[in-house]
Amino acid sequence: MLQKHIRNTVLGTVLAVVLVCTGTWAHYWEKQAVRQSRPAVGVEAAKEATEAAVPVTPAATVLLPDSFRLPAPDTDLPVYDRYTIRQRKDKGLPVTYGTKRAYYYGKKVAYLTFDDGPDKKNTREILSILKQEKIHGTFFLVGLNVRLHPGIVKDIYVSGNAIGLHSYTHNYKILYSSPQAYLQEMMMTETLIHQIIGVRPIITRAPGGTAGHFTKAYWQAIRENGYIEVGWNSLTGDADGTGKTAAKAVQNVIRQIQGQPHIQSHLVILMHDSSGHGETVKALPPIIHYLKSKGYTFRVITPSVPPAW
Repeated sequence: MLQKHIRNTVLGTVLAVVLVCTGTWAHYWEKQAVRQSRPAVGVEAAKEATEAAVPVTPAATVLLPDSFRLPAPDTDLPVYDRYTIRQRKDKGLPVTYGTKRAYYYGKKVAYLTFDDGPDKKNTREILSILKQEKIHGTFFLVGLNVRLHPGIVKDIYVSGNAIGLHSYTHNYKILYSSPQAYLQEMMMTETLIHQIIGVRPIITRAPGGTAGHFTKAYWQAIRENGYIEVGWNSLTGDADGTGKTAAKAVQNVIRQIQGQPHIQSHLVILMHDSSGHGETVKALPPIIHYLKSKGYTFRVITPSVPPAW
């Protein structure tokens, strides 16, 4: 299955590059958004069918009104929209938010964020840890993995954790070829998630971050389509090699908190839950325990949460 997944991912990425170059990207994704992924075989087919059939019982969330006005910054519930961007435009509804995000440097608040999932092993283990610790996190999902694991997307949602968009392919050459290509990837992923849980995320995180990738045109494009970009101000280093082991990942977070007083009251920690990040799972409990010992409370990222920087 791993080889098949890698092959399909590579083929999908190559196809996406071709489509961008030929100008047929938007039309392709509009057609693909309403299709199911290729049928699996054997045990995997049965598992995917079971996941897809499980009904979604919504957790406590905030649904944006048709006016698309953001809730108060102090809400601790995930925020979603009942409509996709395309549905809003088709209905003639606003697609941009009506309030601005404010900077907040008050009580110690930590936001645990996880990129690149869902993963059938790591994401489930992280959800279990969060439940045991009676806190929630925010998961920025990649469309290719959403298609593979719809049941885990449901698990994230019904357990009260927040969901954000993290592109469809996670391919920098595609995403940063143009603002339109970036938007199409986010819209494709939001449509897939909307099909699974009945609502769509509003928050996004650019793969690799916005620095060095976003121009003014990118910022304008996401604002005009009502997306809220979310950065980070602390990281375990599980993606850049500095936090390959759980011990180093924990040390990285502690060192950053102690060395940067300006982030201590509003801590947005970047981690990864995709395949190959088992050490991140091991690092999570000690990170949580350290933060609790320092008086932190834990919240999910919402569209009204102040920027990380």
